[in-house]
Amino acid sequence: MFCGDPGTPGYAACAAQTQLFSLASAIPALLGLALLVAAFAVPGVRDDRPLRVRTLSYSLIAWVIAAGTYVMGGLPSF
Repeated sequence: MFCGDPGTPGYAACAAQTQLFSLASAIPALLGLALLVAAFAVPGVRDDRPLRVRTLSYSLIAWVIAAGTYVMGGLPSF
């Protein structure tokens, strides 16, 4: 996201919004990563096929939410 020059009015608010959206997109991304690891590393999940598919589906949903949040943070720059 392009916020302009550091001395321009509104730069601080724009930079804070960018930091907020990057943090907001990191939370579901980390959740998706944890679910992905759990689907293949935890023996109880790895051995139960329907549970593994459900866990991977939730991981995919978390990644989509993270990507959507990241895109929403970049939209003001367009």
